[in-house]
Amino acid sequence: MKKTTLFFILCFSFLYAFSQGDGEPLPVSWGLNMESTPSIVELPAIDLETIIREDKLNDQDKSMPWRYGIEIPVRLDMQNNGLWTVLPNGGKIWQATIQSSEAVNLSVNFDKFYLPAGSRLQLFNNEHTDITSTFTSHQNRDDGRIGTWFVEGDILWIEYYQPPNVEGEPELQLRSVIHGYRMTAINTMLNNSRGINESGDCNYDVNCSVGNDFDQKKDLLKKSVALLNLGNGLLCSSALINNTRNDKTPYLLTANHCLDNSDPSFWTVRFNWVSPNPVCGTGGDSSDIQTNFTISGAELKANNSLSDFALVKLYDDIPNSWDVAFAGWDNLDTDPLFEVGIHHPQGDIMKVCRDDSGAQKIDANGTKAWIIGGGSQGSGNGWEIGTTESGSSGSPLFNENGKIIGQLYAGESACLGLETNNGYDLYGRFGVSWNSGTTPETRLVDWLDPIESGQTSIETLQNNLNVPDFEDLGKLLIYPNPASTTLTVLNNRYPNLRYQLFNVIGQEINSGSLSNTMNTIIVDNISEGIYFLYLVNQDNNDSMTKKIVVKH
Repeated sequence: MKKTTLFFILCFSFLYAFSQGDGEPLPVSWGLNMESTPSIVELPAIDLETIIREDKLNDQDKSMPWRYGIEIPVRLDMQNNGLWTVLPNGGKIWQATIQSSEAVNLSVNFDKFYLPAGSRLQLFNNEHTDITSTFTSHQNRDDGRIGTWFVEGDILWIEYYQPPNVEGEPELQLRSVIHGYRMTAINTMLNNSRGINESGDCNYDVNCSVGNDFDQKKDLLKKSVALLNLGNGLLCSSALINNTRNDKTPYLLTANHCLDNSDPSFWTVRFNWVSPNPVCGTGGDSSDIQTNFTISGAELKANNSLSDFALVKLYDDIPNSWDVAFAGWDNLDTDPLFEVGIHHPQGDIMKVCRDDSGAQKIDANGTKAWIIGGGSQGSGNGWEIGTTESGSSGSPLFNENGKIIGQLYAGESACLGLETNNGYDLYGRFGVSWNSGTTPETRLVDWLDPIESGQTSIETLQNNLNVPDFEDLGKLLIYPNPASTTLTVLNNRYPNLRYQLFNVIGQEINSGSLSNTMNTIIVDNISEGIYFLYLVNQDNNDSMTKKIVVKH
């Protein structure tokens, strides 16, 4: 829609009721007074003290994924567990509830997953403040396997809804539950302070400047980077990568060592986890957002330990409305003038690092790598801006032109307070990965140059160019309306959304961020009447307005 002045909105919008967005539906049970609820399945306790002792050693090793949770085997299915409820309209709900005491977050893996067309599955926490993306028949796989992103809290609800007249029998069987003991929260009881803002203090949020010669490139490239949940309690970093067809095939590049003891069928990825209030190496706390830019499931296409790369293809296409990007690459294996890394250290909000010395080629015990020289290894003095840490594994390395030239393999760079330790890092070389094996399963060329163009580099492709306007892509659920005490905004599309609430004479009543998936605006302290919720997508300044009625 065209950008409209607030004056026009306030003068004329009372004549027009803006339509509600077509966001993902809420669980059906939230709007019902369910007479019965399923019995809680309680999982055995984990030995957190032992786990934390192990983490103190493992967290220093970038050649292994970062652990945030423990996988607990669970056998639970729709035939023998949970609760079925038949609704008056003929629809059906199946619910199961799982508790893992003191978990920070919970996710599940299904080894049997089939949903009839028209039905849906959702997972949410006990407080109704966190919810996964909606699963439908589009997520049915030949092998029946799929994993979910986690939801916060130690009680997880699984809800299947089958509307009336939907034919077919669903099949759901749980394989395991991941008990997340860190990520987005702090366990002070055991002095385990790993989670958001708990990567090293010298890290730079990705929205911090790394120099006028790269900031514009960075602001596009960050949209390709994803936090990768390996479905076994471990995390890596990764990046969407373009191919010569420019057709948005959802290829994801990460490290070969992220495949260790993990099955891509259970992988989930999260894009756009970026703080709206960046902290730039000062040790402050980044603001968090909780969004559902998540996709589940991938198929391994190629990998090779020679350059420590893995390429997978996501089973689902990237939605056209998502503001993400497919990163460009350069396969010439030419030494860069400088390089930039974008990553998720220790499962934290997206960070950035820069080295001005120029990476050099090295054979690291048989792995063909780029070295960011530092300490006693290579030339240079480590990263000039930021660092990487465990959990950054698999994250992309970009040359001065903003093209991928590698992915993080190992290293010893870290923070010493607000400064880096001047240590080194190693990245598997993209130029080696390009044609490193004798089969398509061991190299990149067959997948990233499917038209056999012979191109040596390719540009980054933006996903949501030439798509409908902001209002058409609303994907926002605003309820209840009329509202009496609180107004909830369910946002599944915009990672940098803000609001202003105005009365009918144009006075601002309230304002703030709506970047989370579930957002609450308090209205019990304002008078009854008509208000206008003015929404702005700060990534491109598109705006729209919703009429809100407050009635106590």
